Amino acid sequence: MGEAEVPTQPQRIVALELPYIDMLASLRVSPVGLVDDGDPENLIPEVRSRIGEWESVGSRSEPNLEQIAKLEPDLIIADNDRHAAIYDELSAIAPTVVFTARYAGYEKTLDVARQVGDAINKTEEMNAEIGRLEGRLDELSRADSEGDGSHSLAVIPRERGTAQVLGEGSYVADILDRVRVPYAPEAAAYPADADSASTGLEGLAEIDPAVLFVMTDAETTMKPWESSEVWRKLTAVENGDVHAVSRALWTRSRGLVSMELIAEEAVELFDGR
Repeated sequence: MGEAEVPTQPQRIVALELPYIDMLASLRVSPVGLVDDGDPENLIPEVRSRIGEWESVGSRSEPNLEQIAKLEPDLIIADNDRHAAIYDELSAIAPTVVFTARYAGYEKTLDVARQVGDAINKTEEMNAEIGRLEGRLDELSRADSEGDGSHSLAVIPRERGTAQVLGEGSYVADILDRVRVPYAPEAAAYPADADSASTGLEGLAEIDPAVLFVMTDAETTMKPWESSEVWRKLTAVENGDVHAVSRALWTRSRGLVSMELIAEEAVELFDGR
């Protein structure tokens, strides 16, 4: 992929991945077009309120090139994992910058945010927002990360009663570690580079966290697990410390706005036991 001649002050930005939309929203920069996979609810409310109205240009995996061209953008922000194959087509429409946010942990996500800030000529503003976020996470950081030895774990329900475990070093685990919400050490067995790996309920029982954060949406719920004796005997289930949290917020938005919200929610739920 070649070098893009980016305008000094881009005014008509199209963003093709949710993290970049979140990063723009943190600076209250409104893209003229973005991917929402056909459902505005895929953007968290706090991002929607910051960017206002937008034109949908399709899905993250298959953005609509014709619709993008109609918007006459002066900058396209694309994702290396999803859009490398259509980079030339995007570049024929407008200068296109490509970043990698998928599977990025906490520090890498901040690096990508800085790159986005550079690309839209808002380096100082983005650095200031990152500094504000870091200060807020310092405020939220729990005084005692070990406490009574309890640990948390974050999972996504999958088909046939399996669970997708967010491994140690994943985006969510990194954020929890940043605010000293202890994460199950057994999660180290799950690959961080893929962000997560699947296991059955028996695998969850082996980890048996005190607090379980379950990322749900309309298609992914805990219902298939509820009839399982293994599920009912988990410590978190027995103690009422299973928390359904927004999958859109915890695993998809992946920017400065969502980082702060995840940290706030995690600390509140973990300390509310």
